[in-house]
Amino acid sequence: MSETEGQRLAARLDYLFEHVQPLGRRHTLQEVVDGIKAVEEPGGVSLSVGRLSMLMNAKAPNPTVGTLRALASFFGVPVGYFVDDAVAEQTMAQLALIKAMRENDVRTVALRAAAVATSSAHGLDVVRGLVERAADQQRRHDGGTK
Repeated sequence: MSETEGQRLAARLDYLFEHVQPLGRRHTLQEVVDGIKAVEEPGGVSLSVGRLSMLMNAKAPNPTVGTLRALASFFGVPVGYFVDDAVAEQTMAQLALIKAMRENDVRTVALRAAAVATSSAHGLDVVRGLVERAADQQRRHDGGTK
């Protein structure tokens, strides 16, 4: 992994830690590792806190596809988020909206989104998709932390 790719992965991981906070705070590295271990098949991905720290600091060689899949699954994002700029952009926009809705008055955010959405059918589909994705992510994370 080139330095640029390592830095891109580190930035995308940091974004997930900052925006996917079902506990109301950033996950610890240990929580992520434990969460991945809890759902992995025997003999599956082996991710340690040290390895995750190295990925977060752009100091690790290429992560395996399995590691990327496990991280994507834990954070509720498509695996393409880590390797495809368009997928990453769309995912980041969705996560930013979810975070804004949590931090702000959800009703105000929804009313603003509805005002924008009603100006076109496409806008309405986009907002509906974001709301459905937010609900799916919340259900996944609620089920995974109990």
